[in-house]
Amino acid sequence: MNTATTIAANKVITMQYSLTTTEGVVVREASGKPVTYLHGAGVLFPRLERELESHRVGDIVTARLLPEDAFGKRNADLLHSVSMDELPPNETIETGAQIVGHDEEGNEITFVITAIEDGIVSLDGNHPLAGQSLLFEVEVQGIREATAEELRTGKASS
Repeated sequence: MNTATTIAANKVITMQYSLTTTEGVVVREASGKPVTYLHGAGVLFPRLERELESHRVGDIVTARLLPEDAFGKRNADLLHSVSMDELPPNETIETGAQIVGHDEEGNEITFVITAIEDGIVSLDGNHPLAGQSLLFEVEVQGIREATAEELRTGKASS
């Protein structure tokens, strides 16, 4: 197979994709501006990159990723209940709102407020798609060699 025209490391790939959960919830429809990325630079989930390897322009690739291949399993350690008065006074406190907090090492974690009851706020620091299997349908629209600058930065230019 001619590697110049197939997906491989250090190639810039242009693709369009749809993403649904295996329960059928549409996360992203295959419309709008195509996505361009540097293959092998860690932009995509490793399992998805492996599924795309060796494909050509025009190929449609379907890849099912288990939770451990995507956003991971839900982590009970990222669920917290705090008193309303422990939250910053300038934050919007309502179900569905996001609040940025920090872990013990000082890393930022975005929490979603999942419930408010009797002055207690329930927070979830898991990614919204954690614990879910995902189905990607990818149309390969372009493959080209990466430039020296793209290889240096690990990012594709559009």
